[in-house]
Amino acid sequence: MKGYIGVTSREWFAYLAKKDNDNIEEINFWRKNTANFNVLTKGEPFFFLVKNDKGVQGERLVLGKATFERYEVLTVAEAWNKYRNANGDEDRERFIKRMNDMFGKNTYISEIGCIILSDFQTFDNPVYLSDLDIEFKNSVVSGKSIIETELNEILEYGFSNVGDVMRKVKEVERIGFTEDDEGFPEGKLKLKQHLVRERNPEVIKLAKERFLKLRDNLFCEVCGFDFKEHYGNLGEGYIEGHHTKPVSEMAENEQTKVEDIALVCANCHRMLHRMRPWLSVNELKRLLD
Repeated sequence: MKGYIGVTSREWFAYLAKKDNDNIEEINFWRKNTANFNVLTKGEPFFFLVKNDKGVQGERLVLGKATFERYEVLTVAEAWNKYRNANGDEDRERFIKRMNDMFGKNTYISEIGCIILSDFQTFDNPVYLSDLDIEFKNSVVSGKSIIETELNEILEYGFSNVGDVMRKVKEVERIGFTEDDEGFPEGKLKLKQHLVRERNPEVIKLAKERFLKLRDNLFCEVCGFDFKEHYGNLGEGYIEGHHTKPVSEMAENEQTKVEDIALVCANCHRMLHRMRPWLSVNELKRLLD
């Protein structure tokens, strides 16, 4: 599966995000370009990267998503008659004014590209793509396609139960574990450019130390891969930590215990996160048998 991030008018998005538009089944993400839109297939996600207010600088935010249905080329008149306010405007006059601003006056018969979407949803948390290491330059004016791991990360951090908290996605930077009887407070809220979910930075170090005491060397608990064995001194001491309980399910002061963590190689770490809900370590092990 793949996805697409489209640069979106703030006015268009804000109108469709109104609660009184919940009864709209399909929306028209229209564009001046009438070339075929073959980036997505039916059922794949389309994300809305909303433009900043006029005069506001800084990174644009992904504020919602929808599901791709089909692509059509329609005249302006046909688009309004078929989709009405699902074009993102309250009435025909505003829609035509927007078209006139784009094409010039008297453009009712001009053709537009219509990306038809369903299941329009706004995110619980605005998503900064830079926090997910997804590159999206400000010079991009229309949009770009993304791979499955990227779209899953956007979905996970866009839809969460932590209110306005914006969490960073790099698990390896925030994950570790403690001794069985020693817990670390988790979920402290920290203000940077925005709020993020923070973990104690000492837990990874303790995780490795404990693992080494029990087994003499670090290796993946799923596939057995040993970084030092394969890469020599370069790989010594390296392993990734996988938190078996998603951070979104943890209370603000919940503590991390050893049974919540697995030490894994980078490949297995990605595979554990590839499905929603996440696979367990044992489930992934069985796939390798």
